[in-house]
Amino acid sequence: MSTKTGTASPAAAPTTSVEGFRTALNQLLAADRRLRGRDHSRPGQLTFAQIRTIAALGRDKEMTAGQLAKSAEMTPAAITSILDQLEAANIVERRRSTEDRRVCNVALTPDGWELLQRRLAVWHGLWADRLSRFSDKEIETAAAIMHEVTGILDTVAGSLDSAENPSD
Repeated sequence: MSTKTGTASPAAAPTTSVEGFRTALNQLLAADRRLRGRDHSRPGQLTFAQIRTIAALGRDKEMTAGQLAKSAEMTPAAITSILDQLEAANIVERRRSTEDRRVCNVALTPDGWELLQRRLAVWHGLWADRLSRFSDKEIETAAAIMHEVTGILDTVAGSLDSAENPSD
């Protein structure tokens, strides 16, 4: 796609900067896979998935398991298993809704809040340290590009789903 006109040019080779970005993205995705591949239970430590779960609860304070699954970008089955583990460790608590007894809300316990604050301090420090050489504008541009890449990947995934399920 030409960056000046916004039109597709199927015969045109990708620019060097786009190719470099694509390589960097592949490295990012590989690093994420390595992190998740090492994401198994270690005595006394939370998994990356458990940390993502409590971070999502920290943003929204209280939500249903279904809302939490969506916010943490996990399946409902995975969230249920994670919540069982976190509840047993007194990090989260499940409470029946006072408005609708069929609804079960999940929230961090005081221990969960303390744990989240400690983890966020380390995480935010790492991000601030590694990204301090970039301006806010550069980081905003990077975020915008990442959103575009997410759209590209979702479009490809959607086209694969359509090809697998032509009757939909």
